[in-house]
Amino acid sequence: MASAARDIAYMDHETATRSDGGVNRTPLADGLNRRRWNLIFLSYLPFYYISWLFRRPSTVEIAASLAGLAAFLALFYWIWNRRGRPALWQVVAIFGIGASLSSFNVGWSVYTIYAMSFAARLPSRRMAVRTMVGLEVVLLAMGPLYMNYNWPVWLSGVLFGGITGFAGLMQADIERKNQELALAHEEVRALATTAERERISRDLHDLLGHTLTLVAVKAELAARLVSRDAEAAEREMQSVATAAREALAEVRTAVVGMKGASLAFELDKARQALAAANVSAEISAPAADSHPGAEAVLAMALREAVTNVIRHAGASRCEIRLDASPSALTLSIVDDGAGGRLIEGSGVKGMRARLAAIGGALDIKSDKRGTRLIATAPLAAFGETVS
Repeated sequence: MASAARDIAYMDHETATRSDGGVNRTPLADGLNRRRWNLIFLSYLPFYYISWLFRRPSTVEIAASLAGLAAFLALFYWIWNRRGRPALWQVVAIFGIGASLSSFNVGWSVYTIYAMSFAARLPSRRMAVRTMVGLEVVLLAMGPLYMNYNWPVWLSGVLFGGITGFAGLMQADIERKNQELALAHEEVRALATTAERERISRDLHDLLGHTLTLVAVKAELAARLVSRDAEAAEREMQSVATAAREALAEVRTAVVGMKGASLAFELDKARQALAAANVSAEISAPAADSHPGAEAVLAMALREAVTNVIRHAGASRCEIRLDASPSALTLSIVDDGAGGRLIEGSGVKGMRARLAAIGGALDIKSDKRGTRLIATAPLAAFGETVS
């Protein structure tokens, strides 16, 4: 009878939990599994009738036993339809079935053991413990009634009931913790999915914002050149086509997260984009492509910053500088455009989020002399150092 606790605990685990990320279960497979464990758990009922093998029961005993069996089965399937979670009155009712049949020389303690096993499944752990202790006390109090007859059945009810109940309680505690862990795993997965979506959103904003700005600038230049220099206009349109193809490849890379951006490549694109917008560019980056992890983050910051210079600053000059220290890479972008009150959009917020994720920082100052942006990426976040 002690293994009854493990049986019902396993049944409850199979039917009540599914957020563990394990093997998918179909309704048919789940139904078959429930029926299988129903039969195993109910297999303890024949212990009630063992004494009938050695004596002939009376008509009253047979009728009472069958009525008790029918009531127990009704309660059992009622509980089972609630995923193995009983109510307190159902536990007490099953215990009462056993107690009411104790006047017959039968294995009535089977029902009290079932009651102890179900008590371990009560929704509240405190209620479960109190109920099991209460049932054990009632059994002990009934002891003097069976000292002259049927005492082995009473003793088995006391011993195996306690073992089964508290074993079931421990199993229920384990399952509760497993369910909490499964919920925590689901929350982690949801957060990871949200973070990945935000990463893709930020990357696509920066990728497409920069490329579309470059395409617009070059298309406008080609439109101005087409009437007086067709060859130059054709070169600009070919450049537009090349930028579009590169943007498509970068979008694919950003979505699947295959690799980080190249800072050297972004510096070259920044030079081209600024030149197309008639902005004089001064670029100093001796450390480019020597620290790929940190530079990938700074490359996205550079892309967004240059896009903002072209779109919003109205600058004639832009200075880009990359400095390396033993602990970090620092990217500074300074323009002489119309500074003033800074309103951070999704692009700047995306820069901050990327840098914050690696322990870096973003500092932006904007006044009448222009805008200065400083992005710092620590090398320790990537296990890198400056030699």
